[in-house]
Amino acid sequence: MDVELAIRWTKGVVICAVAIWEIVQLTRRRDDLALRVLTAGLVLLAIAATFGIKTPVLEPIKDFFGPTVWGHILNGCWMAMAYCWATFFLLANTDKPESQRKRQALIEFGFLVLALVVMVVVKQIAVDGIRRPAASPERYHDWERSAWYLAVSGYALTVYFVGVRRAMVLRRKLSHTWARAAFWIVIAGSAAMTIGVDAVVLVRQAGRQFDTSFDPDFLTALYSTGQLGGQFVLALGLALVPLATIVVKLRARYERWQRARYNRRMLPLWQALTAEFPYVALEGVNDFQRVTTEITDGLSELARDCPEPNGDIRDPRVAAEAIAAGLTRRAGQRQAQWAGDVSPPEPPYPRLEPDFPDWRSRAEWMVAVAGELRTRGVIGKDAHERASAG
Repeated sequence: MDVELAIRWTKGVVICAVAIWEIVQLTRRRDDLALRVLTAGLVLLAIAATFGIKTPVLEPIKDFFGPTVWGHILNGCWMAMAYCWATFFLLANTDKPESQRKRQALIEFGFLVLALVVMVVVKQIAVDGIRRPAASPERYHDWERSAWYLAVSGYALTVYFVGVRRAMVLRRKLSHTWARAAFWIVIAGSAAMTIGVDAVVLVRQAGRQFDTSFDPDFLTALYSTGQLGGQFVLALGLALVPLATIVVKLRARYERWQRARYNRRMLPLWQALTAEFPYVALEGVNDFQRVTTEITDGLSELARDCPEPNGDIRDPRVAAEAIAAGLTRRAGQRQAQWAGDVSPPEPPYPRLEPDFPDWRSRAEWMVAVAGELRTRGVIGKDAHERASAG
């Protein structure tokens, strides 16, 4: 297997996998009209990208339909793909009323049907069956061949770029990094594919109207490069969407596992603060968000009894030293209350918890503070070890 054939099979497999993934998504959102059109377009792309490969493996299928019908099938897939491409971005643009979008999609479907009819009829009535100039040079200027190429390549080229223009309008609504990357890759692949195939064919046909031998090598190279490279880039862009979904789901699961792990390790600090200040405890399950919020509230309450930290509170040892002093002072105050010897502290109160860039840094700091308090004997060793083991 040569390199080109390997690339063709690779992009065919990728596109088929993406089409299957979209079909699964459609089963979950059956009422999404834009997704229906997108899925249909991907199925057609999978057919064109896979069965368009010249390999003995697929020859029995092509022989079953015959060369004429098989050519109609592939060209029809190519034209319908262009319609699905442009219509998806039309239906996905919710800035327009739904009735207006549906009406416009039906009108454009009528143009697709008209182009398909012209493609089939012209091929049937042409005496030489739209042959190349080498086979029929005296008939190469006939209107049938020009009409056929305008119906197939002209339609596809026009509608593809209508879709690109519509896609550029929706680009402003994309905020997710991966979605924007997939968008640009798909746009680049589609543009390269339709320019390499449709534009090259139309340029070649226009040149042959004046010179039947017009067939420069650079157009042949551009055709192959655009078709293969465009489909390959398009496959990468399409694959980026399900891959991003999988990565996001895996990352979300990993973060949930991390939050649960941090939550268990923060419980000793939470227990100490909520026991000291019961009114900061909220109702509900002791999940990560509640535990961290109540620890923050408890530290705010404890600050009035703490000395000014001797250093940067981002260092858990510095913060733990001030927190331990505050808890010890409150324990002493409870004993002194019986003798009436209590003097309430005066503001301003020291700050015990720094700002954090994300939830993970905050949780790591609270876990480290809990560990420092354990070494100072403020948090019971058994409780801390049970939380750490969990």
